Amino acid sequence: MSKYKVKISSDSMVASISLTEDGIEPKKNEILDLLKENNVIFGIQGEAIDQLVANPVYSKEVPIAYGIASRAGESGKFVLLAKKSHQNVNLDYVNLRERTNIITVDENEILAEIVPPTIGEVGKNIFGEELPGIQGEKANIGTGKNVLIDENNKIISKISGELIFKDEGNKKYYIDVSKVYTVKGDVDYSTGNIRFPGKVVVMGNVNPGFVVEAEEDIEIKNNVEAATLISGGTIKVGGIKGGNKGIIKCVNLFTNFIENASIEADNDVIVKISVINSIIKAGNNIVVTDRGGRIAGGESIAGYRLESDNIGSKINVKTMTQVGVPPTLNDELILIESQIKIDIENLRKLSLILKGMIKLKKEGNLDQSKFEQYKKTLETAKQLKSALAKNEVKLDQIKENIEKSKRGGLIIVRNTVFPGTEIIIHKKKFFPSKEMSKTIFTLEEDKIVMRGYSGEKDGAV
Repeated sequence: MSKYKVKISSDSMVASISLTEDGIEPKKNEILDLLKENNVIFGIQGEAIDQLVANPVYSKEVPIAYGIASRAGESGKFVLLAKKSHQNVNLDYVNLRERTNIITVDENEILAEIVPPTIGEVGKNIFGEELPGIQGEKANIGTGKNVLIDENNKIISKISGELIFKDEGNKKYYIDVSKVYTVKGDVDYSTGNIRFPGKVVVMGNVNPGFVVEAEEDIEIKNNVEAATLISGGTIKVGGIKGGNKGIIKCVNLFTNFIENASIEADNDVIVKISVINSIIKAGNNIVVTDRGGRIAGGESIAGYRLESDNIGSKINVKTMTQVGVPPTLNDELILIESQIKIDIENLRKLSLILKGMIKLKKEGNLDQSKFEQYKKTLETAKQLKSALAKNEVKLDQIKENIEKSKRGGLIIVRNTVFPGTEIIIHKKKFFPSKEMSKTIFTLEEDKIVMRGYSGEKDGAV
């Protein structure tokens, strides 16, 4: 019998044999018996043994059994589900202002999914022992305070806002949702119109024709020109040049100046320097704060107080100022009165139709189709009467609220009011025929009265 020596690798994955020359040819069955004695039962390389027997190699380790290494599974993945909404593009016309880079998401929206790594295939060493598969590398996910990971590895937004997502490479990601969207420059064709469910901050200008709409506050560091701003909160902006096209709606507005713009504020409009040729409606107050400040031209309507150093101008430009009735009440009054008028006229027409059908019924000339028409007309008339009754109750309530508003209403001129100015307090009018200084206009016993303005205490709300 030839002399054999078996060597097992430290990881039990390779068995090698070395021959010592002794004049006896090696035999395959002896080698296989030797492997069995050493518990080597897997991965035996029959061809390698055959070759070694046919062409013996002495004093050299020859591998004759190999294990199979376990494999690594697939790495974990990060699958982004939230996507930028695509504009419906008309092939004949593309509105470049409607392009946007914002990915806005809703509260409780699924933003992404974390796919866990898998376990790789099992291996086996030369002793026939299984080696567990290797787990793939996990995706490294960093999350902000406005997202959560649920039990199903879904990343969910806790708020509505802008999706913040960063792929930092090497399977490292960061995801969050921001309640504030910041435009680092101007709102223009590079940004498109901005519509956001939180707060919007614009570090530059808002250019003509563009829209910024936010459910919360809007803050614009520079100016707005012939653009539309709509906020569910407060708007703060450097200045407003409306170009007779700009529209601004908000709860409160703070700005340095307003020119040729249309403004609607639920509460207050506070301006530092001037209001020129603009239409302003404020539920509570319109105040121009700085010394020398002025309101000239246009219409300024406040529910309670209107105040400025100067109102009107030396060239008698027509300037309408009104307080005493919140603008929304006036708008509601006009709308509901118009609707009542329409309903009454429609009821009159329906009554004539019903009278004709009742006459046909008495004469026995009302066939089935006309009877069905009669029932529908009667039902329409009932619904219209019900709607009319509700609107009449609403009208009485609005008129009552308007009557209550007589208790308030101040127009305060800290310096000069000029001819050409129209002073309206609860629909009572006064037209200054000459310049008047330091005057407070108010309503007493259904008449506009004037008293002197002596300082800040007179302007206090």
